[in-house]
Amino acid sequence: MTSPDSSRATAISRFQLFAALGVIAIPALGWFTQDWSGATTLVVYWFENVTVCLFVIARIAVHRRWNPRYGHFHYRAPQSGGPAKQSFLAGFARVSLAFCAAHGIFLGAILGLLAHNRATELELLDLDWRSAGWGCLSVLLFLTLNFLLDLVDLRRWSFRDVERTADIGLGRVMVVHLTLLLGFAGIAATDAPGTLFGVFVVLKTLASLSTVVPQWEPERPPRWLSSLMNRMPNVHPGERFEDFWVQDQERERQRQRRNEQPWRAAAPDPGNPGAAH
Repeated sequence: MTSPDSSRATAISRFQLFAALGVIAIPALGWFTQDWSGATTLVVYWFENVTVCLFVIARIAVHRRWNPRYGHFHYRAPQSGGPAKQSFLAGFARVSLAFCAAHGIFLGAILGLLAHNRATELELLDLDWRSAGWGCLSVLLFLTLNFLLDLVDLRRWSFRDVERTADIGLGRVMVVHLTLLLGFAGIAATDAPGTLFGVFVVLKTLASLSTVVPQWEPERPPRWLSSLMNRMPNVHPGERFEDFWVQDQERERQRQRRNEQPWRAAAPDPGNPGAAH
């Protein structure tokens, strides 16, 4: 399913692809080819997260000024119930930056504890500030290039394009969150922390690569999936999975259309015509 009035959903230039792949490659190359420690790699990942979130916030703010839509000011999220009063920018900024701040505190605290207790055993904790600095600078350059390329046609983006970009940013934050939790658990509990951390670097890289691959959103579910789900217990007896799928897709289209409505400060909510703002 494509978003309404989406001009960017499947379009990505070669320069944008280059910039996105550059951001993904830097930490992986640092770990596998430049002998970065786990601590150095995680610092670069954390910096990447913060910078991505700040650039997404900038995209939302600029798009809201250039092409204001209802979703910017009264955002209705997927699976939400009634009308929402929160702006999209405020909601994204609060969640993403809170996670980034928590990650930074957690990263510093755990590195300090592990270094104090097992500093002689774990080269993985040897933080090279010079390598981290060059890594962060390289990530910043690629992300800045990507942002500037997006600005060229940001005015023509649909709200769904902005929403999808924010979803990708939050997804990256969550992947690093899991890497921090599971990676440090493995470091503390195993005798081969380097190997385990290498696995997490690969998984993080693959997860990031998935964000530049076009997503398949069929109107109807695959036949094998319908057959499987129809054999499972259902909270709505008698309802087929394919019927639920179609209804869910229609609800999502209605949500997107509502968010795409041009913004007029005193206009009623398209999803609640009796309400005025």
